[in-house]
Amino acid sequence: MDYLEFFNIKDDPFRITPDSEYFYPSQEHNEILSSLTYAVKQKEGFFLATGEPGTGKTTILKVFLNEWKDKAEIALVMTPRLSPEEFLLAVLEDFNIPVSSNNKNDIIKTFRDFLLRHSQEGRRVIIIVDEVQNLPDETLEELRLLSNLETDKEKLLQIILIGQPEFRKRLESPSLRQLNQRITVRTSLRSLNISETQDYMNFRLMKAGHGPVFFEFKAKKLIHSYSQGTPRLINLLSSRAMMAAYVDGSRNIKDKHIVYAANNVFDESFRNKDKVKKFLKYAAMFLVVLLAAVQISFIMRSKTDVVKQPEQTNIPALTATTQPSTAKPNTSKKAANSKPVSQIVSNNPRPHQDTAKQVKQSTESSAIESVQSLSPTLIIEKEVVNLRTGPQIEFPAVSWALRGRTFPILDAKADTDGHKWFKIKVDTGKELWVSNSVVKVNQQAIEEGR
Repeated sequence: MDYLEFFNIKDDPFRITPDSEYFYPSQEHNEILSSLTYAVKQKEGFFLATGEPGTGKTTILKVFLNEWKDKAEIALVMTPRLSPEEFLLAVLEDFNIPVSSNNKNDIIKTFRDFLLRHSQEGRRVIIIVDEVQNLPDETLEELRLLSNLETDKEKLLQIILIGQPEFRKRLESPSLRQLNQRITVRTSLRSLNISETQDYMNFRLMKAGHGPVFFEFKAKKLIHSYSQGTPRLINLLSSRAMMAAYVDGSRNIKDKHIVYAANNVFDESFRNKDKVKKFLKYAAMFLVVLLAAVQISFIMRSKTDVVKQPEQTNIPALTATTQPSTAKPNTSKKAANSKPVSQIVSNNPRPHQDTAKQVKQSTESSAIESVQSLSPTLIIEKEVVNLRTGPQIEFPAVSWALRGRTFPILDAKADTDGHKWFKIKVDTGKELWVSNSVVKVNQQAIEEGR
C-alpha cells in the first residue's frame, strides 16, 4: 500500500508547488486578490504586492492569471535580472509583437500601436513582474517610462509588481522617487496566525480527499511554532510528518512526527536558532514573573509603612493635649526624644489621600475614553475606495479601503467644487482623505461628540 492509499487521499495535500486549486481563501489573501482585480478594472497603473518568501504571492498570482487570461493580454516576467533593452524585448515577445527594427523609438511606437488597438477593443494590457526586488534600477526606470504610454483619459498599460518587503525600502531611494509616486495600490502579505494555520491545513486536507488522516492539536501548534505561519514551511513540515506517520503505520500525526519532520526539513542553524528563541522566551517569562514579585513586595512594604502606628510610649503625649493629666512629667531621655503622634502621622503619606488621587485619575481616564468613543466615525460603503493624501481628486491615491471598514473622522473640508472630504487615520498611522460620496457618516456619533 503506497502513501496516498494508506491515508485514503487522492492527492498530496501539502506539495509545495503553487497550485491555484489549493488557494486558501483567508481574509487577507482575498482582500489582496480583490484589490488586484480592482486595480486592473479601474486602470490604476502600478500595483505592488509584497510578502516574505513562501507567504503565497505566486499562488495569488496564478489565481489572478486564471481569471484574466481570456480577458486581457498579459506578459509575465519571471526572470527580472534583465537590462532595460532585454526587459523590453522579453515583454514584446510575451505579447507576440514582431520587432522589425533595432531602433528603440520604432520599438516603442510599435508597442504604443499595440496598446491603442487593444484599448479600442476594451481589452486590458498587463505586465506582471515577479521577484521585482531583483530588477535593476535602470530597468525599473524603463518600466516607469513604459507607463507613460497613455491617452488623455486613461492608462493604456497596467503594471503589477510582486516582490519581497525589502523592495519597499528600495522605492524610498531618490533614484526611484518617481516610480514610487506612481504606485497607487500597495498591499502586503503576512504570515498566518495559529488559527489560520489550522484552517489552512484542514482546507488542504479536504481538497485532497481528507480520508482518515488526523493532525492532533499539539502537532498543529508545533507546526505553527516551527513555520511561524509561513504556508510553504507549513506544507514542508506537514508532508514530512505524514510520511513519518506512514512509516509508523499511524494515521494520527503526533507531535513526535512534527519534531522528526523539523529535524529533516531545517538545517542545524535553524534548529539552534529555534532553541535560542525558546530560551529567550522562557527567560523573558521568568524576568516578568520576577519583576512582578519584586513590585508586589515593594507595594506590600509601602502599605505597611503607611499604616504603621506610633509606639505606645508616644500615646500619653496625645492624651495630654486633650485631657488634663495628673501624672508626673517623664523627664527620661527616651521621653525627651519622643515626638507627638500628630507630628509622626503628618510625616507619613495618608492612605486615604492616595486612594482619592487614584479615584480621580481613574475618573479622568474614564471620561477621556468616553469622549473618544463618541468621536464621529464613517464607514466605507463602496467595494474598494481610494484614500488620498489631500482633500481633492487631484491628490494621489496612496492607499485603499474595503467596504465595511470603519474609521474615526479627524477633520472635514470641501474642495474647490464643493465636494466634502474627510480626514481619517489608517492602520499604518498615516492621515489620509476620503470622499464623502463613497462613505456613510455616523451622524449620531457626531451629535453626541459635540
